[in-house]
Amino acid sequence: MAANNGRWNFLIITTDEERYPPAYEDESVRQFRQDYLHGVAALRENSLEMHRHYTASTACSPSRTSIYTGQYPSLHGVTQTSGMAKQWYDPNMFYLDPNSVPTMGDYFRAGGYRTFYRGKWHLSHPDIILPGSVNVMLSTNNDGTSIPRAEQLYESANKLNEYGFDGWIGPDPHGSDLANAGVNRDPGFANQVIRLLDTLEQDDSDQPWLTVASFTNPHDIVFFGTPWLSFGYKYDFPDFIKNLNLLLPPTRCEDLSTKPRAQKDYVEKYGEMFFRNPTIPQYFQMYYYLQYVVDQEILKVYQRLRNSRFFDNTIIVYTSDHGDMLGAHGGMHQKWYNAYEESLHIPFIISNPTLFSGQQHSHALSSHVDIVPTLMGLAGISQQEAAAALTPSHSEVHPLVGADLSELVRSGGTSGSSDEALYFMTDDEVSEGLTDVNPRGNPYSPIAEPSHVETVITRLADEHGEKQLWKYSRYYSNPKFWGGTSSPDQSLILQPEGGPAEFELYNLSNDPFETTNLAAGVCSPQAAPDAVLKALQAVMMEQRAKKRLRPTGQPGN
Repeated sequence: MAANNGRWNFLIITTDEERYPPAYEDESVRQFRQDYLHGVAALRENSLEMHRHYTASTACSPSRTSIYTGQYPSLHGVTQTSGMAKQWYDPNMFYLDPNSVPTMGDYFRAGGYRTFYRGKWHLSHPDIILPGSVNVMLSTNNDGTSIPRAEQLYESANKLNEYGFDGWIGPDPHGSDLANAGVNRDPGFANQVIRLLDTLEQDDSDQPWLTVASFTNPHDIVFFGTPWLSFGYKYDFPDFIKNLNLLLPPTRCEDLSTKPRAQKDYVEKYGEMFFRNPTIPQYFQMYYYLQYVVDQEILKVYQRLRNSRFFDNTIIVYTSDHGDMLGAHGGMHQKWYNAYEESLHIPFIISNPTLFSGQQHSHALSSHVDIVPTLMGLAGISQQEAAAALTPSHSEVHPLVGADLSELVRSGGTSGSSDEALYFMTDDEVSEGLTDVNPRGNPYSPIAEPSHVETVITRLADEHGEKQLWKYSRYYSNPKFWGGTSSPDQSLILQPEGGPAEFELYNLSNDPFETTNLAAGVCSPQAAPDAVLKALQAVMMEQRAKKRLRPTGQPGN
């Protein structure tokens, strides 16, 4: 670590909608990752892989804002994802204000870093808007070629500067435009990061840097079917994709009768809200093909870094915002209205040839809200000093609720685990908004309440003293998020007015497919031991009080 005065650089690489390999995945798919995903394989060569990493929220916008603020949607306010019933200009879309909750970029700037962002953002709507419309200025054509003048405008506008990052080139790759599909935008994002590394290498400054390389795929799986074919694409995947033994999810035909009612309602209405995704071989093949496609861009960025003077003292972080159900649990798709492993459990790799010799592994629990405090710990940035520096310009500077796992990272996973329970929450009501009409012009009704979810994941000792992994979820209704409101109220989490809550409880150690709901109740004939249920209820109350912060409304409070 001779460069940068002995301080680490950071390169954060993210994908979109990539889940951790589910327990039912076939060996051929594991071999495919090893043989064909060369970018991620290169990251693994000298790395610590966290095998129990979970998102803090869903869907895209709530999750990403939680990654880059280290806080939950209850505080940062980004509870909704545009799409389906809400477009970006819907009055019930809430974005991160640059002077409210600080971002990772703000914290690292306060710690003396140069900070850069390339790729998908989705914490706010910083696109350049065409006058007199809600249309955005595109910077790529439908074939993925760049529009140089538009790129220059975005780079000069520096739209993310007020969020603590420089150099972002929009627009956000979101929506139904072919030009914004991941297959068209991700190559440009890789080139933008490579150009940035070229510039940094030509600069003789010893000031450390943090760069985000945020890719879009495998999110294009949402286009499977009519949208993908309308783009002019086909399902002519390479043979190494077609030859994969892609097992159908074992819960694909689950009737969901023992699960919270919102799940079945979502399964039944998804095809009304968007397009039905038949669970045919091409559907699963496309998901893994998109991982292969984005991995090629990751490899380009990795190779450029490896050939630079920064390689030895740059820590690479690799993760995704959330997963995808891909037809599991009764035919569920995407990531809304559930807390299953397919949606929440995601990859997380920390890579550096100096920190790690070979591949290290950890099964400690970790969350997206741990990323900011952990990287600050590795960078030697004091949370208290950074918070003090940001308080004059930000109204909601609160202690970071995640764990600082920097000791765990430095030890290669052998020490420093906090053994902290994980908390997850989502208030994303994608079925409610001004445009609750599907692409065929047919209206649909919102998903049945209760549909808001909070979850805890923790390890509890059994009667033999062996730790087992448990997941406990509460589905509740919050009328302040129902259609027609513009003032959602997080205070109703404790005393919801929309009817009784519903629950899920799984022993993930014994039931990794989450088929047997052990929460006591009418829908659940099997129940967990009373002591386990009480322990998990206590964990949920403790985690909620500790991590589900709310805005104070007053600077400095």
